Amino acid sequence: MKTLHRFNRIVLATACAALTFVGHPSNAKAAPPVNVKLFTANAGSAATLTATTNPAVFNASATGVIQSSSLGTCVNNVQLEVRFPASPDQPILANGTATWTTIDGASSLKVTVTGTATPDPANPAFLNVKYQLSITGGTGVYASATGVAEAEEVVMFTSPTTATTTWNMKGLLVIPR
Repeated sequence: MKTLHRFNRIVLATACAALTFVGHPSNAKAAPPVNVKLFTANAGSAATLTATTNPAVFNASATGVIQSSSLGTCVNNVQLEVRFPASPDQPILANGTATWTTIDGASSLKVTVTGTATPDPANPAFLNVKYQLSITGGTGVYASATGVAEAEEVVMFTSPTTATTTWNMKGLLVIPR
């Protein structure tokens, strides 16, 4: 039997809830007052690590471009706290926020980010990162948006404090009508 991942369970529950509200086409008035969309994106960014007073903790900022199924092309701005573990057998933890702004500046999404990173076994200058994302509002047409997503990222360090990244994301975006 195949185990459902957390994200797949969330997608299934949301789809079932939407179908429960929609029901038969003759009950159009019973439709939920939201638009639920599958949301995919891919991005590339440049990142910088800045030291803090704690030698195991760094602040990371990243800026780049996203291609998404819902926002189109947009700008990615990320602020993370990165915690390196005391032991190499533990993952690196990354938590923070992101803002994805449409290219015309008219709308944006606010996102909270929680992730774990592990060095790539083939080259320690690369990290493989898995993120859980929560959409917590925005501006313009996304002012009251919510949603969840998962992203996988590859980070390539180009110096001890700079990196380039690329990631892919799948999720659900819920927009009030």
